Amino acid sequence: MEIILLKDIDTLGDKHDIVKVKPGYGRNYLIPQGLAVNANAVNRKKREVIIAEEDAKETARLDEYKVMAAKL
Repeated sequence: MEIILLKDIDTLGDKHDIVKVKPGYGRNYLIPQGLAVNANAVNRKKREVIIAEEDAKETARLDEYKVMAAKL
């Protein structure tokens, strides 16, 4: 079973990674706890959009930090 992680999990991977797990572990623990979602086509497309948005936010934050550093 392939899942998309919603949070960092030490033994599996980082946030937004697509990992393979045993079906029972994914269905009975990870998905109900809100730690993962099924890696179907819809969720894979959402993942790409979310990653792009987070990268844009991180770039904007980095630019703000550069401006602050220049003022110092």
